[in-house]
This record gives sequence, structure tokens and C-alpha cells, in this order.
Amino acid sequence: MPLQVGIGVATYNRCDVLAATLEHIAQHTKYPFVSLAVSDDGSTDGTMDMLRQRGVLAVTGQNMGIAWNKNRVLFLLTELLRCDLVILLEDDSYPGVDSWEQDWMKAALKWGHAGLAGEWMTKDFLSGTGTPDDPIRSKAVTAQCSVYSREALLFGGYFDPRFRGYGHEHVEHSRRLVRCGYGGNEEKMPDGRWQTVFLLLRGGVQFAPAPTTFNQEQVDRNFAVAQKLFFEFHYRAPWSNEEEMQQFRSEMRNATPRVL
Repeated sequence: MPLQVGIGVATYNRCDVLAATLEHIAQHTKYPFVSLAVSDDGSTDGTMDMLRQRGVLAVTGQNMGIAWNKNRVLFLLTELLRCDLVILLEDDSYPGVDSWEQDWMKAALKWGHAGLAGEWMTKDFLSGTGTPDDPIRSKAVTAQCSVYSREALLFGGYFDPRFRGYGHEHVEHSRRLVRCGYGGNEEKMPDGRWQTVFLLLRGGVQFAPAPTTFNQEQVDRNFAVAQKLFFEFHYRAPWSNEEEMQQFRSEMRNATPRVL
């Protein structure tokens, strides 16, 4: 049976940027067994109308922040559509070369999880060329594009829903997956300190100019949450309690076109 690949895009109030990203995905993705889905965090700019007109599978709900919204598309593709791996893009990140998905697929199969090697991160790079066989080993990780094997998510879980708004959710999630054995290591640095080292790809991904959702108050709040979670490495569901689970189930049921 061929490998089933999910491509998920998380978006919020960037309808035009998202539309361009979807065009790039359609143009450059060559692997035939791909399921594309978008998670929308309660946009008010016509995003869902655009997705319906294009016939793109989408899930939405009230505005809950980055962690919850990325969980929407990860869960939809991994658990409901049973994809073997998921490439997760933010809406302003898009493929710029043909067959871009191949490196991400290879990395997911080899490492379980990998992130994007942004050029602004070079000061944190330790070694590697950024290929699936020789990923960049980095002391930092960024969120614009990541890949997850289904196995990695089954053991490590999803983004912690206690993060709300913007900030730190991706770092905590990647650290947790590394501790579960996917996408890096805990390594002793020359100064004697232990450091989480992440695996990153060059990946053929480019970036579009887009308005930011940065909010310092949210970042500060999420930093306080992260400080409590950085050393909890057990599995996380996309919800924290029964009420949130019912909300999440409702969103999955209402995905369009319907998948349940």
C-alpha cells in the first residue's frame, strides 16, 4: 500500500496569502497520494468561503490560538484520514520547487519529526547540510514548516492546548517529541550543559510577506505555561478536559467536506 501523505495548512485571517500558498502546493507537489487540509482559527475575512469554493477540506471553529488550530489539522489528517505522515505549513510558508514534499517524506520516515532550517537561525546550527540523510543539528527550532510521522504523534501527542494565542507552543511540542525519540537528541555541549538538539531540513520552502499575529502579552503568558511543561514528556491529547474534547469533536464533525 502506498504511503499516504497529509499536507496541512494552519491559517487565520490571511485569505489572500492562504490562496497563494494553496496554488504553490498544487503546482509543486508531485506525489500522487496526498490529502490536503486547512485548519482555520475562526477567520472573519472570507477564508472559509474561499476554501469551500475551491473544494478544499477545511476544519474551523472559534478563535483558540495556534496550538489548538494546528491540532485541528494534525488530528484530522492523522487520526481521521489515517495519513502515515503530515507536513504542516503555516499559511505564509509555501513550496518553491517541484517535488518539495519528497525530502520531508524521507525525513519523517527516517527521523519521525523534522523542522525547517531558516536562514535566520544559522547561529544556532551545529552541523549538517539540511538533507534527510544529513539534517542540520540545531539548538533552535522554528514553526513555519514541520513534518510528523503518525508514529511520532501516537507516542508524543499533539500541541498542548494549554497554550493559547501565540508563542512557545511549537518549541514545547518539538522538545517533547525529541524526548520521545523523534527528531533530535539531548546532547551535552562543550560547556557541560545539556541541550535539546533538533533536526532541520532546507526543504524547498519559501515565505510570503504577511501581517503578524505577534502579541507580547500572549507570548509572556505562554512562556509561563512553557516553563511548567518543558519537563513533562507524556502524551498530550488535543484537549485538556471533557468540555474541550466535546468542542474538538464538534469541529471534526463539521469539517467541510464532511469526513465523519
